[in-house]
Amino acid sequence: MILSYLPADGHLQAETPADNSPDLPSAVWIDMICPTEAEEAAVERATGIEIPTHEEMVEIEQSSRLYVQNGARYMTASLLCRDADTQIAEGTAVTFILCGNQLIIVRYAEPRVFKAVATHLARTCPLDVTGEKILIEILEAVVDRGADMLEQIGMEVDGLSRRVFDHDENGNRRNASQRYRDILAEIGRKERLLSATRESLASLQRLLSFLGADAAGLSVTRESKISIKSMSRDVAGLSDYAAFMSGKLQFMLDATIGMVGLEQNNIIKIFAVLSVVLMPPTLIASIYGMNFSHMPELQVSFAYPLTLAAMVLSGILPYVFFKLRGWL
Repeated sequence: MILSYLPADGHLQAETPADNSPDLPSAVWIDMICPTEAEEAAVERATGIEIPTHEEMVEIEQSSRLYVQNGARYMTASLLCRDADTQIAEGTAVTFILCGNQLIIVRYAEPRVFKAVATHLARTCPLDVTGEKILIEILEAVVDRGADMLEQIGMEVDGLSRRVFDHDENGNRRNASQRYRDILAEIGRKERLLSATRESLASLQRLLSFLGADAAGLSVTRESKISIKSMSRDVAGLSDYAAFMSGKLQFMLDATIGMVGLEQNNIIKIFAVLSVVLMPPTLIASIYGMNFSHMPELQVSFAYPLTLAAMVLSGILPYVFFKLRGWL
């Protein structure tokens, strides 16, 4: 699908042009969403620039993501987009093509920032709006979205930290295994989201550096350079915060694994104590369970209850000793 945005009386008017629409060359923003080959060819004919394929967009080398060709800047960044099925934010490659006063965006997902910017510009926009100004506004929305995402991750990680280190007040350990299993799964999900956010911030930082630099005789306005410099500082700060959150998640992962080890040690300790407690009664029962003919205690009338009492007492004494020592 192709959406073309044309300035009209202080706002941008969105249209869905046909393949041979005469409005494409005059549009300040052409938004290509999962374009077909026919739609790519139509935009190429109207603008005179080459549209990268999806395979070219997902290449990771910098020369394939940031370059100048035929007087146009090609800039590809990884943006966060929530999957409709899993509701988990993933990174998706989005290409921004800045050619003169026209901005062309090629994407195969629906990040929220594009709809938000389009809605805002549909209400009001500068009379001298250009593709460069629209690009700056989109990038600012992306940075704000990344900050909101990291803020949400930070609050969720704090809640997760309390779950790791706060013990059950009632001392109920029956569900400890399930609780730690859930915590480990949650840490994995948060680390996955944080990794996608860090990848997005890194690609955005490279894009801003490329956009702010003069390349092949192309440059942006002084006002845009000021905005780019401000966004670069914000992205650097967000990257540092994301690195801090990643270290915190790693610490929580190590702590959770340590807690699981402590729970296992407690279980092993219980079995060890039980074996020690039952060892003296077992020894007494073994002695008097031997079938020897000359065992004088067998002839005594109170030998049986005395033996039972000795077994019970020999089991209680180790338990009391362990309890007084604080080993239980």
